[in-house]
This record gives sequence, structure tokens and C-alpha cells, in this order.
Amino acid sequence: MAAAEQAPGALQLNTVSTVEAAANALRELILDGQLEPGTRLREAEFAQRLGIARHSFRAATQILIGEGMLRREPHRGVQVPVMTADDIVDTFRLRAALELEAVRIVIAEKLVPEEARRAVEELSSLKRGAPWREVVEPDMRFHRAIIDATGSERIARTYAGVQAEITMCMVHQRPLYDRPSQVAAEHEELLEVIIAADQRRAARLFRAHLSEAAQRLRDTAEGERREEVVL
Repeated sequence: MAAAEQAPGALQLNTVSTVEAAANALRELILDGQLEPGTRLREAEFAQRLGIARHSFRAATQILIGEGMLRREPHRGVQVPVMTADDIVDTFRLRAALELEAVRIVIAEKLVPEEARRAVEELSSLKRGAPWREVVEPDMRFHRAIIDATGSERIARTYAGVQAEITMCMVHQRPLYDRPSQVAAEHEELLEVIIAADQRRAARLFRAHLSEAAQRLRDTAEGERREEVVL
């Protein structure tokens, strides 16, 4: 599609298939918080913004529905999922169980996942105004690298089943951080205890890292719910 044909506010697509490019563009908007939880993606509007046919837009949303980044609701169409306080607590309960066990295994076997190192380096190099997706992606890779380093197919498979919800929790955390360096500092400390093979301190830091994030998100979700009730 020629640039002159793009509608006002059109989104720039990467040079891949139309459907993949549309899915990538929508994913970036979700991760950056530009499409907030609860936002409905009206087919005609977004097909026009993306400069694609409606059937291509539907195919793109189906990719993201499969990833858990979008949800199709009866009589409401496609929308960005909303994580309730109960959703957040339940997600982090399972996440903590899996990650704390993964950290125990990794340290017991004296492993330092290389991908976790790279993820921390990437987080530490981010500029203050970096898009939130550039924080989310290495953050998720850091934690996933520890899971994968266990060599347990069952732990990895179970984690994969909740990974989309973990990602959406990360999207919700965007207003809770002023700058990427805060996230980087937290993960630098987590990596340090793995390198040091300090089992007790690692368990304490990872538990605090996850429980504090869950509590902040839960408080935010409950605050938003109270505001909705008042309105």
C-alpha cells in the first residue's frame, strides 16, 4: 500500500506478510499500553488504520487471541483482556511456585542462563523514554530463561500455559515505574544472586520481587474497580 493511501493515524507495518505485520503492530500497541485493558478493537476502524482488508484484520486478531493478548467476548467482539485482582493473585501464585522451584534447581546445578544475562544487559541499556514493550520483552526473556534452564519439560509447559497472563500483568505494571532503569536494577540484583549461587537469598529476593509486583497490581486493580463502582 502506498504511503499516500494510508488513512490518518495509520500504523506503520514491517516488511512481513500482511497478517503478521498487522499482528505485530497490534501486539506493540498492547505492550506499550496504547491499547489499554478492556479496549474493544472494532473491525472496521482497525482495518482502516492498518490499511488492510477486514479478513486480514480478523486473521491478525486470531494470532493474538491464540497468544492470549486478545480475547473474543460474546456480543462484544475482540478486546484487550482485563486482569481482575483475583486473576492477578491467581496468576502470581502459580508463577511464584514455578519460578521459585526453577531458581532452586538452577542454583543447585550452578547454572547461569546466558539468555538471562543478555536480557539484563538489554534492560540496563534502555533509555529513560524507551517504549514499554522494550521493557516487557527482555523482562519476560529473563524469567523464561530461568524456567528453560531447569531442563524440565513439565515446568516449561506449565509456565507456557500462564505466560500470556504474566505478559498482560507486565502491561498493567507500566504506570508503576517511572523509568526502565528501575526494572533493570531489580533484575540485576536477581541475576547477581544466581551468579553467587546464594540459595537462601535468591529465594527471598525472587519471592519479594513477585509478591511486591502482585500486591501493587492487585491494589491498582481494586482501586480501578472501586472507581468504576462510584461512577
